[in-house]
Amino acid sequence: MKDKTLEHNIKETQVFVEFWTKFHELYKQTVAQNPVPVGKTNLFVLTKDLVSSRFDDLMDQLEIRSAERMVKCMPIYEILSLNDFSTMSDEKLTHLTDCWTESYYYLYGLLSRFKKKRKRIEKFNRFFFVAKKLLAQGVGR
Repeated sequence: MKDKTLEHNIKETQVFVEFWTKFHELYKQTVAQNPVPVGKTNLFVLTKDLVSSRFDDLMDQLEIRSAERMVKCMPIYEILSLNDFSTMSDEKLTHLTDCWTESYYYLYGLLSRFKKKRKRIEKFNRFFFVAKKLLAQGVGR
């Protein structure tokens, strides 16, 4: 048995994690340059806007409640709020490094939850489901 919605959610989450990883690489390349060129900052901001849009779309598609978004996705939103590197302190850079780590924990946690659900569904015995449904209909008469 396969759940098409679940399979789609797994695929979309995996695609976003790949996208997020590439965005992280762009961030590391941008921060590594001192001072950060204006062109790199502009490229980062444009990419960030695209990533932000894709993240919001993913959260809507996965039907993640806004309460969970505000609590568990805060590191992601902090990263997506970056606009300028010129006035960034060392403390802020350290904090953002932690945010990147936490964002990966959250995204891989989502992916892991979906994959565990898929394994439970794969282990589910279809015959048992049909028999239970037939018994429930027979008892209800």
